[in-house]
Amino acid sequence: MEEYLKKEDFFFERDENGSLLPIEVTLKALPNKPKAMVTPICKGELSKLMVDTKGETDLNTDVKIVVGHSVNPKFEEKDIEELNSKGKSLMINALSTAILSISLNVEQEVLLEAGKRKVIESELDELKKK
Repeated sequence: MEEYLKKEDFFFERDENGSLLPIEVTLKALPNKPKAMVTPICKGELSKLMVDTKGETDLNTDVKIVVGHSVNPKFEEKDIEELNSKGKSLMINALSTAILSISLNVEQEVLLEAGKRKVIESELDELKKK
């Protein structure tokens, strides 16, 4: 028997109150590739976030994504402020990449490469100014 297309397969799962259910993700940007529970970002919320954070650093935008969508472990801004700079960059990058990956249905590796390219382009622009 053929299986019919189900529109539910294309939506994020929600509970009875309409809240998005957490999804387990592997943090591929970290060496030991631990798992975490996160909620996806709906496209409307993502568009608003991009407008609201225009002109801010990528790290600040990533912090807002992690604070708003990390579930287990749950990170608050005060937790992130207490991390050392290396740990902060690694963890924020890994979690925000995983959240965006499930939200946009794009492989984490693609997002990581796009991020690296963006940093390289920024560095090259700074060199041109000198």
